[in-house]
Amino acid sequence: MLNKVTYYKKGVMLTNCTPNIDSSPNKRQCGFTLAEVLITLGIIGVVAAITIPTLMTNYKAHKLRTRYLKAYSIAQQAFRLMEGDDVSTDPSTYRVAGDGKFYKTYMKYFQAPFDCGYYSGGINVSNLCYNPTNSKKYKSLDGKSEVRGSYLDDGSFTLQDGTLFMLENQAGVSRLWVSVDINGYNNPPNRWGYDLFTFDFQEGVLRTMGDSKTAYSDMDAYCNPKISSEMNGIACAQKAKSDSEYFKKLVKEFK
Repeated sequence: MLNKVTYYKKGVMLTNCTPNIDSSPNKRQCGFTLAEVLITLGIIGVVAAITIPTLMTNYKAHKLRTRYLKAYSIAQQAFRLMEGDDVSTDPSTYRVAGDGKFYKTYMKYFQAPFDCGYYSGGINVSNLCYNPTNSKKYKSLDGKSEVRGSYLDDGSFTLQDGTLFMLENQAGVSRLWVSVDINGYNNPPNRWGYDLFTFDFQEGVLRTMGDSKTAYSDMDAYCNPKISSEMNGIACAQKAKSDSEYFKKLVKEFK
């Protein structure tokens, strides 16, 4: 019968092993028992079950926030470039019977945009573009109400990364809505306040909808995942800008 041998290194016990009868004294046959392996795997599984969902939530939230901030930044930059070229940024000077003139001018200040057209002049049939007559509608924040296509139909275009810009230029009004689908029309959930955000251009400033100077500043009514309303989500652009934890809370809310 083989006896177990205890090995030491600098006075510290390393392991108990059974010598291999067919090998030299310097070689030993050591290993973990099945129980030890199963316990270790169980611990790893528990740790993974706890940490992986949190890591995935944080990653998704970080990705959404990055795309949101990028979209807001380039939307602002386009207006500044127009002003630098002495091109009018007053939407009321462009609006003539829904001819889409403003969005055509605005679009020129983006890199390699894909023109999706405008409702009264014809929407591009590309699946990159949103058509208000499509069955796949944008939804409110809670996902239960449809967003009116008339809020998004005065010209639209996509960028190379799929970001979709949609403009609303009301006749005789010196303000403009710029709505942005930050992950593209083909990527869900297509909800206001989640991946669709609206900005209000007025008095030469592109404000996040929900700002105190915009038309929809009541967060309880217009950025509340607990209520159902056609306009719910439109004010979330302000909260997404001001609250660094906004997207993390959002992803957790709609798991």
